Amino acid sequence: MAENRQHHEVRIRVTGTHDGGQDLEDLQRWLQRESWLTPGNHAWRRAPGAETAPRTGAADQGPEMAVGIDDLVLVLIGAVVAPMTEQLLIALREWLAHRRETAAKGEAPGLDITDASGHRRLDDPDPRAERDDQGGRVGTE
Repeated sequence: MAENRQHHEVRIRVTGTHDGGQDLEDLQRWLQRESWLTPGNHAWRRAPGAETAPRTGAADQGPEMAVGIDDLVLVLIGAVVAPMTEQLLIALREWLAHRRETAAKGEAPGLDITDASGHRRLDDPDPRAERDDQGGRVGTE
């Protein structure tokens, strides 16, 4: 009898860069270094980019630079999807911060994520970065 294992797909699209295909390859290599992505608990595939991402910028700024780029799909396998998804979001924020440091003029790197909870743009800063030196939230008592 075949083992029944839960599958959870996370679609990732790099936006706002000049070479989205290369960025997807770099992102995949970045994620493959993560210790929580062990053999047997995930798979990778490329899929044509879904047109689910909201348009950003003014209408006169031209097309979104990621149009026509494939999405990187991470298929998480097994019952530990929630902790893996949290680790994935941390790793994606780290990659995005690194990519923004190396962005060329005219690039505004962002990540669009689509999973079971829906579509969201991962370009907001990590809320943990808004803490002061004592670990408290900035602007709170």
